[in-house]
Amino acid sequence: MPGSSAQSQKMPRVKKFFIVIDGMRTELWNTMKNSFPAAMGVSSRVVVTTPIQYIANAYSSAHGHVYAMRTLSEDLSRKLFLKEASLEDSSPSNELGSEALKKCDGLPLALVTTAQFLQSRGDPTRTEWTRLCNNLGEHLETEDTLARMKSVVCRSYASLPDHFIKTFLLYLGIFPRDRPVRRERLIRRWLAEGLFGGDAELATCYFKKLVDRSIIRPIDVSSNTEVKTCQTHGMMLEFILHKSRCENFITLSHDQARQTGKTRWLSLHPESAGRARMSREDLPFVRSLTIFGKAHKSVFDFSKYELLRVLDLEECEDELGDKHLREICNLLLLRYLSLGGPISVLPKEIAKLKLLETLDITRTKIEILPIQVIELPCLIHLFGRCKLEDASQRISKMKNFLSEKSNLQTLSGFVADKGFAQLMDHMNNLTKVKICCESTMDVSNIAHLSKSIKGFVQRGTHANDNRSLSLNFNKWSEDLLSFSLEKTCFLRKLKLQGNILSLPPFVTTLAGLTELCLSSLGKFTGDILSALSMVRSLQYLKLVASHMDKFVIRKGQLNILLRLCIVVQSMEDLEIEEGALPCFESLQLLCKDLDGLGGIRMEFLGCLKEVALDDGVSDEAKQEWEEAAKKHPRRPKVLFVKTMSESEADHQMQTGGMEPAETPATLAPGHDAQVRLLNEGAEQTVVQVQPTPNPMLVRGQ
Repeated sequence: MPGSSAQSQKMPRVKKFFIVIDGMRTELWNTMKNSFPAAMGVSSRVVVTTPIQYIANAYSSAHGHVYAMRTLSEDLSRKLFLKEASLEDSSPSNELGSEALKKCDGLPLALVTTAQFLQSRGDPTRTEWTRLCNNLGEHLETEDTLARMKSVVCRSYASLPDHFIKTFLLYLGIFPRDRPVRRERLIRRWLAEGLFGGDAELATCYFKKLVDRSIIRPIDVSSNTEVKTCQTHGMMLEFILHKSRCENFITLSHDQARQTGKTRWLSLHPESAGRARMSREDLPFVRSLTIFGKAHKSVFDFSKYELLRVLDLEECEDELGDKHLREICNLLLLRYLSLGGPISVLPKEIAKLKLLETLDITRTKIEILPIQVIELPCLIHLFGRCKLEDASQRISKMKNFLSEKSNLQTLSGFVADKGFAQLMDHMNNLTKVKICCESTMDVSNIAHLSKSIKGFVQRGTHANDNRSLSLNFNKWSEDLLSFSLEKTCFLRKLKLQGNILSLPPFVTTLAGLTELCLSSLGKFTGDILSALSMVRSLQYLKLVASHMDKFVIRKGQLNILLRLCIVVQSMEDLEIEEGALPCFESLQLLCKDLDGLGGIRMEFLGCLKEVALDDGVSDEAKQEWEEAAKKHPRRPKVLFVKTMSESEADHQMQTGGMEPAETPATLAPGHDAQVRLLNEGAEQTVVQVQPTPNPMLVRGQ
């Protein structure tokens, strides 16, 4: 905008203006912002739309508002689709169009262009309609009616900064549609493929870039706002699948035409996995095999997969026999192994997998883990719900190996017994521990486990260590966590689940503890709540119990707390004093007996963005919270969520579900939780930039 700054000086300062800049993708704002005049007492507005979250955050002024627009509802999507396709709601084609409708994900442009494309084909038969829907990615390349949609997805793909991140995006085509993908599963597979040279931080960075650019959609978000599961938008997935086929990147079981060349990444999807046959010529070159549902027996000839590095069977519905498992143990290049189904025994021959980095047996029925697994030299991540095989005769040898040669960093879901407790103390590289303590543990076992837990905590000596500890115990033992720390120790996450009678003393002395989750079968007393105020580094606090005494947060306590989640059947009161929680953004208060605002003055919480309440609270309480939100300068979202029943919660506690129930305000669009949201919009990120000192929110209706 040459000369615009000079021209702006000639503009009358008292005039208001309203400017919309659509589709901002680059960092142009710094060169543009001085072009807009500012005048005291004049409420002018600049609204910028962008699909890139970091640009939205960067352009927002101190009092600006970043608004994530939402997709159309299922009902509105159907109405728009049928209108553009010239179909009646009762037409037989209505049912046939449902598959195409799903691929549009409520995005208006996708709905309109796809409907117009199908309408241009006349009156196709059921078979033709299915074929058209299954090959939308191919039609994006050739059909004029889909040109606008093609332009959007191609521009998004072309805007990715380098070849590596484009490769990672194409990799998402391995997973079926409507199947949420765990972030950690995806990243560990990437690393096992050798795409990053083992650099997990770089892999995580690329994943975040795809989310930030709205190319992949968060489905489930953790308490610290990290994406736990994701999906690719429907039309982008169509583009990915077509491009993957053209470049022979991925072979899918339902491909109508087989690619020429060697098959390296093979994915068998549920709709046709059982019919897909593999020739012996295909198998030796496969580097990655993923099976969803059932598969033809020819696929399970594991002796032929000579170059296999990734074997993902956690969603495979076929029953693997001993022969299959022995063959898997001969895949000497294997780096990632995830098993599922009714497997109950893991053979000792797994010791042959010297390069294995990730082993996930969570979805199996394996209860005893062979000691040979712990001795795998390259193993980094181990997931399961089982006990370790008795290693009393080899305990000395095992201790030496674990202290000097083990690379194990993640140990998740294991039941702590005597042997495990002694070995854990020698796992010096652990950064993530998630274990269950049996109620039958004797005094000796408790002492061993307490020593191991203390040792794990004390190994956190650096502020940037990303360490977490999760303990599930049915019976509270004061001795288990009664230790004190002799030096400054860093632990980022701590989760305690069981019958918590007091806050372990070491918790208040931890440095860098940003996330604390306490889930108790009983109640939280005033002593526990008072002790929590001493944990000064907390950014997220979650409390789950049957009852909670009065909780008062005073000025100067929990100064950097961002999110607070309380899930209780009954509580006395929550009071937040004026001046307390200066950075506070999210309050999740799930208690059906909540009586209005209680001791909370929403105007005291200047940074508040969202409030989540139990949908079972009274209509009067809902109205009181909504009115308070409307009067707040930031107009925080108010959500009402149906929580699990008491019996479901008890079942989760008793079955050792280590993760606390997901909090409602962290749920991404598309989650099954039933939510009522004020000020709903449509899918896109909108940021309001306010160059004048007189703020006024502009809301999408």
